[in-house]
Amino acid sequence: MSTSTAPDFYPVVKDLPRVAVAAGVTLELLVLAADGHHCAGVDLASGALVRAWSPSPAEEPLAPYDVAAVTLDVDADAVPDPAEPEALVLESPPTRLRRIKGRKAERLLRPLLHPKGKPLLGISAPAVPFWERRPDHPSIALVEPEGAVSLWRDGTYLGCRFGWLGHERELPCLDRRIAARMDRAGMTRMPAGRGDRLVVSLTPPIDGTCHKVVEAVLPRP
Repeated sequence: MSTSTAPDFYPVVKDLPRVAVAAGVTLELLVLAADGHHCAGVDLASGALVRAWSPSPAEEPLAPYDVAAVTLDVDADAVPDPAEPEALVLESPPTRLRRIKGRKAERLLRPLLHPKGKPLLGISAPAVPFWERRPDHPSIALVEPEGAVSLWRDGTYLGCRFGWLGHERELPCLDRRIAARMDRAGMTRMPAGRGDRLVVSLTPPIDGTCHKVVEAVLPRP
């Protein structure tokens, strides 16, 4: 019997596209989640799911299904977790261009859905030590949960509960839009919209550990 405390990594099966990185190249991203220096989205040219890290926040706040222009840099030190296979470093903040919704957005999202029947991000545990992170495993995924999704507010904490692999899961939720909406309404519990999806990711290391979180609750386009 193994006594190792290392997390179990499982193959996620899907071979997702990746972006070819070159300094000065400008991409257009369909935004899925954005907060501060980080923006998660889909590269419109390649269909790749990416995590873009910028030196400062966007001047105009970005919302899901915005299209933002980003210009790449190659400063690897600007990525808080070098094991992120989806990471892009930006030379300047994203710039909002327009919006994409409806069938056009859905065509970009559907190929990226996390495979059913597999642990989220290929890891059974809710967290993984930073030094055991593997660049051949994803750090972010678009998840279509099993059944209803609910949000729970307790002080400054926002939790997201959803079904996966036949069990109810709870992960911290970083979606400031939902937190603000619940606070304004004085709500401690709120159901997500029917068919909403989740952007699930691993945080950069916090005291040496990367934690699974819900970056955003994504309504259908």
